[in-house]
Amino acid sequence: MSAAQQPTQEELAAHRKKQQEFEEAAIKIQTMVDNIRHDPMTMHKITINGATKTRESFMYRILAPAFQAQSLHEVIGLSRQAVRKMERFGIFDDVKMQLDSPSDSWLRDRKDLVDLGIWVKESSRVQIKTGTEAGNAEASMYGALTVKNVFGGAETLSTSMAFGTRTSSAFQFALATPVLADPDKNLSINLFSQARNNTQWSSYEEELKGGSLKYTTLSPLGYHEFAYEGQWREICRPSEKASLSIREQCGHSLKSALTHMWVHDMRDEPLMPSTGHFIRVIQEYAGLGGDVEHLRQEVEAQVARSNDKGYILSASIKSGYLHSLNGKPSKISDRFFLGGPMSVRGFKSNGLGPREGNDSLGGDAYIAAGVSLLTPLPGLAERDSFKAHFFANAGSLVSVKPGQSAAKTVDDLTKTPSVSAGAGIVYRHPQVRIELNFALPLMAAKTDAVSKGWQLGLGISFL
Repeated sequence: MSAAQQPTQEELAAHRKKQQEFEEAAIKIQTMVDNIRHDPMTMHKITINGATKTRESFMYRILAPAFQAQSLHEVIGLSRQAVRKMERFGIFDDVKMQLDSPSDSWLRDRKDLVDLGIWVKESSRVQIKTGTEAGNAEASMYGALTVKNVFGGAETLSTSMAFGTRTSSAFQFALATPVLADPDKNLSINLFSQARNNTQWSSYEEELKGGSLKYTTLSPLGYHEFAYEGQWREICRPSEKASLSIREQCGHSLKSALTHMWVHDMRDEPLMPSTGHFIRVIQEYAGLGGDVEHLRQEVEAQVARSNDKGYILSASIKSGYLHSLNGKPSKISDRFFLGGPMSVRGFKSNGLGPREGNDSLGGDAYIAAGVSLLTPLPGLAERDSFKAHFFANAGSLVSVKPGQSAAKTVDDLTKTPSVSAGAGIVYRHPQVRIELNFALPLMAAKTDAVSKGWQLGLGISFL
């Protein structure tokens, strides 16, 4: 910068004076607000500008608590709460508010009344999205159409279809609406159709059609989802080499179930957490109709800790149990599967547990645990998305005969666990966790399908 461009002493002095005046005015205003913040004051009128596609009754439910304010402090607090709630629905690109004296001429002398003006910019209602995504043992292409604020009350109508390596095709239609204008409470109706290709680990394909009614809410303890779901399933198209157990499972089944899922996630991030803990519990009762009757429960927990040198230690445990209520063996569609590059590493995808020939049959009870150490990579220590990975995994998956005692199930799960260890590299992509590991099975059951050597895994959940 040349000398001619440098500010003069007079300009610097004028700038400092203006800055001082601004700070003094800000302090004066804050003092005035503090002096009157508890003075009696109520909301007189709320004016909304720009909400042409949103119902007035919906907006009233959001803003009504502001009329309960009894002081300036409460007016400001409740108005801000209403604006934050409006922002969380995702139907506005911008929300601004302003408090002012009553606009009605005959009320301008009323110091105990205030008007609230809100200016909003509504988001585009239609969104079309296409792309690819990866989940555990699966990659897919998808297309989705979403219409927001369908009826003017932050309702969302979405349709999607996907084609993938495991889910050959999937179609879904969903209509969701907030309950009582609360962004933390949602009710949705879902219709879906899927075709799954399970021939990678078992000689059959599966078709599902059905619908569900879901209610989701947030509580101080976490996220809750309550659902009723009806499914028509068909095990079909067995291969020529399909085992007798798979052929016996072929045919139709109808499942009518109530489910509850609770998620408590305090991790700093889901894909490569460095601190915090995570708990997920899923409970299901099937037997409200159809030919499937069972209780099914699954529990997952994870904890992570790190230090200032970039080392991350995490531990995970998962367990599930399927209990038949009609004295019949469980359906393969409801069983648990275990093993793979993001599950118990060192084994093929769904390669643990009961097997007949080349077919994984799944199990009715399982437990799996893992410990991972992530360390900075030499030369890439500054890039937190790349880490060296050292791990040890263990798991067991067994079938449970109707009427079998809990002691027998626990004994089956613990007497011959499958164990592996290894090392590799982890990359945290913004949407998926990618692992390239060299895994070495240390203990394996006779029926396990081992996978010694390099494994590539992509997923959003991991052991």
